[in-house]
Amino acid sequence: MAAGKIAARHELVTDEPDALQPAVPRTTSAHQPDRLVPETPAFAGFRVRVATALGVRAKDIAARWNTQSRTVALRDETSETGEDVASALVTSLASALASDGSTSDDLVALGLAFGVDAFEHGGSLHHALKALDLLSAMTLYAVELVVADEAEATAVDGVHVSRRLQQAASLLALAATKGYTQAMGDAMRSRFRHLRHDLRNPLGTIKSVLAMMDDETMPAEARTHPRFRAMAKRNAGSLGDLIADRLSDVEAVVPALLQQSASLRTVASGVRRDLRAEAESRSATVVVDGARVRVMVDAVGLELMLHELLLAALHEATAGDELSVGFGDGDGERATVTLRCKPDRSPVTNPLALERLGALASQMGAALETDTHIMTLLIPVRRVELTVTVPAAETASPKSAPTNSAQVPGTRATMSEACVSTSTESPAPSSASRPPS
Repeated sequence: MAAGKIAARHELVTDEPDALQPAVPRTTSAHQPDRLVPETPAFAGFRVRVATALGVRAKDIAARWNTQSRTVALRDETSETGEDVASALVTSLASALASDGSTSDDLVALGLAFGVDAFEHGGSLHHALKALDLLSAMTLYAVELVVADEAEATAVDGVHVSRRLQQAASLLALAATKGYTQAMGDAMRSRFRHLRHDLRNPLGTIKSVLAMMDDETMPAEARTHPRFRAMAKRNAGSLGDLIADRLSDVEAVVPALLQQSASLRTVASGVRRDLRAEAESRSATVVVDGARVRVMVDAVGLELMLHELLLAALHEATAGDELSVGFGDGDGERATVTLRCKPDRSPVTNPLALERLGALASQMGAALETDTHIMTLLIPVRRVELTVTVPAAETASPKSAPTNSAQVPGTRATMSEACVSTSTESPAPSSASRPPS
């Protein structure tokens, strides 16, 4: 019966009756809408009921997103507006679902504001979009629960509702990207405006000195006075220092594009969360040490590198293995991330995997060193801001979980967050959280 409904919505044509190629909906205009027939009153009522239920759950979704996005998307832990913004976004998505069109009036404005806020808090565009992906996943999960309670709903109805939400989420991501890049452009213009001002000061002084030295109306003794040479030399040195400091290779890139302030432990916990299914399938355990090291780092590159390193180690893991991720302070220019395996052996032994990981580390500007029982990743950083040792490690295991943590396959949190009372860094939320809802 569902097949009959699908066939009724699209008149399918093919070149031959028995053609094996995919059927293509008949179209007569480039502007023909996706829906070939108007939606039925029954579906419209169903769509509005789902949107209403989604709006009721907006604050609950926002609260969970505000917690999980600090780990998943490395959002600033000092931000106090995250939950309000997320609630407004979910409400706007619900309004888009309830309306006859595909978007709500404020969806673009909210997306632009979200992108600007992400840039101003030093986050990367990658993680800003990742935060929106998380919010979209939680919203779709809530819709799934609502649709499951609808006795008259069909699979086709659920797909159509999801498609409407996907269109709205796509517009939201586009607006957030525009807001982020626009804020980045404004920051670059402001930066170069200040740089021009700072460069003009010593350059203007040098020009004035040269003009006085060439002024033949002045006595020769005054034009050749040593103080003129000293002034020109001093300002030329200042000009050279400004060029070296403000136009160096490091400063030539907007920091948020490549580097952001992040906790190495938070990044590692996010990667472990992504790989919890692999850990569960191999009955392996992933442990993230409690030492907190906050640095200015290429968070995107580090996340990708840790993902590939842990994934390669899990591919070689057997039941009962424990992979331990640790951190070191480094030397101010490099921080260290270590990977060990219990029982004692090298976490990755496949030569092809080692070659691929070494090439990837080099591409990310890092270095990968291997020893008999340990692998060390040396990461370039701009500065180490904070180091706090936490007594207990945080563990991911498919077997068990403490009573104060929600059980998730491949994840277990055992660290007491209260033990970080001396740190100015807010405790990272446990990655042992339930699936997006």
